[in-house]
Amino acid sequence: MSRPGLHRAVARLGARRRAAALGMLSVGVVAAVAATMMPLGAAEVPPAVLTAVADTTVSQVPQDGDNGVKTTLASCPELCDGNRTGRRDALVGFVVRGVPADAVRIRATLRMYTWQPAAARIRVHPVRGSADGPGGWERRPVLGAAVAGREQVTAGFNEFDVSAAVTGNGPVSFALVQETRHSRIYWASRENGTAAVRPQLVLAYQRGSGGPPAGGPAPPGASATFGARPAPLARPTAPRVPSPGPVAPPTSPPTTSPPTTSPPTANSPVAPAPVPGSEVPGWRLVWSDEFDGPTLDRSKWNLRDNEGRDIDRGCNVDEPENTFVSGGVLTLRAQRETVTCGSQTREYTQSYLDTIGRHSFRYGRFEVRARSPNRPVGSRGLWPAFWLRPEDGGRGEIDVVELPGGSDWYQAATLAIFYDYSPVKQDVRYAFPVGYPGDGFHTYTTEWEPDAIRWYVDGRLVWQRDRATTPWFDEVFHKPYNLRLNVQVGGWLGNPDPATRFPADFRVDYVRVWQR
Repeated sequence: MSRPGLHRAVARLGARRRAAALGMLSVGVVAAVAATMMPLGAAEVPPAVLTAVADTTVSQVPQDGDNGVKTTLASCPELCDGNRTGRRDALVGFVVRGVPADAVRIRATLRMYTWQPAAARIRVHPVRGSADGPGGWERRPVLGAAVAGREQVTAGFNEFDVSAAVTGNGPVSFALVQETRHSRIYWASRENGTAAVRPQLVLAYQRGSGGPPAGGPAPPGASATFGARPAPLARPTAPRVPSPGPVAPPTSPPTTSPPTTSPPTANSPVAPAPVPGSEVPGWRLVWSDEFDGPTLDRSKWNLRDNEGRDIDRGCNVDEPENTFVSGGVLTLRAQRETVTCGSQTREYTQSYLDTIGRHSFRYGRFEVRARSPNRPVGSRGLWPAFWLRPEDGGRGEIDVVELPGGSDWYQAATLAIFYDYSPVKQDVRYAFPVGYPGDGFHTYTTEWEPDAIRWYVDGRLVWQRDRATTPWFDEVFHKPYNLRLNVQVGGWLGNPDPATRFPADFRVDYVRVWQR
């Protein structure tokens, strides 16, 4: 038995404290919206509250800097605060999912929070173009005709009826354009530390026939993506086991252009036998682990042991209680227990797999189907992820998905790229319109090609990076990367509190890699 294992056995002799459950603020917000905004009819579905997946302030003022990560958005007309070229527009984007094909009379209400009342005319325009990024005026997206407006801004949530711009499933973005009052109005952004004030899109509809089909073409001016997008590609096929939550149908047709060829690296494995549900048009499966055996396949994975890092609170251990395979599912378990980890004492154990020295890939389609351990309460400080790092140990990182816990994070999947750990990074938090990553198994996919990287959640394209958005794209994304799969305890998103529930299981159905 390893040293952490001996300490684990001693620790188990003491009584374990039971976690105290915390109330969930977001439940109250949703209930209040449902009770006050959307009275239900006989055939009406209760309203859903969607959180923003992208936002920024596009500004004529270069001194504003990067607006993509600020906790507030701003709006202001030209001649803002005495500056003749000082206009600012607040952009916010959402992804509508789960609206059935027989939905009729769809009603959409955009809710934006501000702290001070103001006599100002605000117009809301659908946006065709990016709703994320640093917010430079030269990349300001195209605005459609206004669909809603107000003549007076009140403190608290201001509501705009944007039903004309929401006809069904798919991405949609809006711009708040301020036409009067030559001074800035600040709106809460999706990065705001108070989750209850972040931008919301409230959806309600009725079930019936005769209405326009959900998921149809976006209205004029509505955003198709949250960034530049190449020719559409084939959507991922259905997962091997259906997800329990509703998943919207793919919206992009298969590509008809000939696929490009990305050469495998020297240590790429021989292509595995076809796996049910793994065939994707335009791609060939080159590596996979379906976790169908009785134990972890050590020919594919390294399992770190007795490793304590300064970026988290846990100890990576090679112990059967922390990493095991059963019923076709790999479990990476985090536990609250005191162990000796190298020369340190750690209060948690965790699991960390990688393919360093075994398998690496230059370009490809990387997919994991997994269930997060995180939930509305009792998940603060838990952080599972599937990600890629350069085999040469140099700069660069591709996060297929990070699934941090806690009341502010559990509903979203974080997608990211890093240049280095200075940090220089770009990321987006994709909020699930229906459900959350811990309500069942969900599929996370990244297509990494020589000229672009694209991210999908449950088969829907949700983000993209390329040379236009990432100045350091060519420096770091043209070399082999290995795979990383881990569950981390603690870190920059917060440490566990007494309510965090252990053991916490990150469950993985499969990991697959395709290439052109």
